[in-house]
Amino acid sequence: MNKPSDNPADPFKKALAEATKVMANDPELTVTYTVDPSGLAGEAMRLPQVSRRMTRDEVLLARGTADALALHRRYHDDGIHARYAPPGDIARDLYEAMETARCEAMGARDMPGTAGNIDVKITHEALRRG
Repeated sequence: MNKPSDNPADPFKKALAEATKVMANDPELTVTYTVDPSGLAGEAMRLPQVSRRMTRDEVLLARGTADALALHRRYHDDGIHARYAPPGDIARDLYEAMETARCEAMGARDMPGTAGNIDVKITHEALRRG
């Protein structure tokens, strides 16, 4: 029998992980929380760590990052993306940014609640980059 966790953030993290799998349309996706950079690698998604305090900013950033990555997982096609990828660093960076925006926009159109969450993530990234 599993002992209940004493971490008040655990129910939120479990709920967010399950919602992320559904949004990504990938029940096999593994969702972890870490201080390392967020991202997708194969069947694994890394989300920002949520502390026991569960500050408002931590929760909003985790939700926005989860939504953005789940939408990328759902709407991105590696083969098509590679086929049309341009040469050159600047062109490639723009192409990647446009693909991110496309996936997020498609998700926001289909699931309007994601738009606000993704806005928080974009704001956080902009502030972090100065």
